[in-house]
Amino acid sequence: MKSGFISLVGRPNVGKSTLMNKLINEKLSIISDKSGTTRDKIRGITNIGECQYIFVDTPGIHKPRHLLGEYMTNTALESLEEADLILFILDGTETISTGDQFVRENIEKVNTPCAVIINKSDKMTDQEIEEKKKEIEEKLGSDFVDIIPITAEYGIGIQRIFDLCKKYLSSNVWFYPEDYYTDMPVNKIVIEVIREKILQLTRDEIPHSVAVEIINVKTLPNIRHYDVNIYVERTSQKGIIIGENGRLIKEIGIKSRKEIENLIGMKINLKLWVKVNKKWRKNKKFLEEQGYKL
Repeated sequence: MKSGFISLVGRPNVGKSTLMNKLINEKLSIISDKSGTTRDKIRGITNIGECQYIFVDTPGIHKPRHLLGEYMTNTALESLEEADLILFILDGTETISTGDQFVRENIEKVNTPCAVIINKSDKMTDQEIEEKKKEIEEKLGSDFVDIIPITAEYGIGIQRIFDLCKKYLSSNVWFYPEDYYTDMPVNKIVIEVIREKILQLTRDEIPHSVAVEIINVKTLPNIRHYDVNIYVERTSQKGIIIGENGRLIKEIGIKSRKEIENLIGMKINLKLWVKVNKKWRKNKKFLEEQGYKL
């Protein structure tokens, strides 16, 4: 039996969470077209034969502008040292940016083996993929253990990732029971589902200004009740999330409840309240209360 940790890193919005969900064949990491969607490390587990692969989805590595951003980047950087292998994910349809180079600079600070994953390869010709490999060598270096073109959205190239990861599994014991696909607590999954629906249904600055907190849980034989606070930073944002005649908050609740019921296998009653907490992303006390260890 073998197992190991594989860290998924990259700048924001390159497809790390989409790839994570394909690798474990479960909906775990929340998906959005907004950058900065993932705020914490999320472990997803896949068992194939005698091998247990523990993939770690991380926040996008970036230069932070507030305490929450600092926590997110530090969390991603910590994962570099803890991993047996780093998967450095690039968007193959975009030129390698200073943001990608910033990620590379941090990878170079650790001794962990690293492979480059070129995402969205279905939108590239074979020649463009070869040109991208040359660009990687010129701008990011040539000491990667492999360069693998994939398309996370459709699962193209996933088997090549498993074949590579298998070579770097370092432990002779499994860390998790066979039926686990994550070690994330149920309440944390509930919070992430609600936050995802807000991300998908709002725009502009709203997604980045939202925090979600469960304030009460009551489980009865046939139903579980959740009382949830949604925090924003300005009164105008509160009005947007509630929507005209409460339409948007109702839609958030309906979509969240359906997905949570599918995840935990029981009926859910979800009550959502929207509250203003000015500049919460810069408030150390509030962030620590939400579980961000600064």
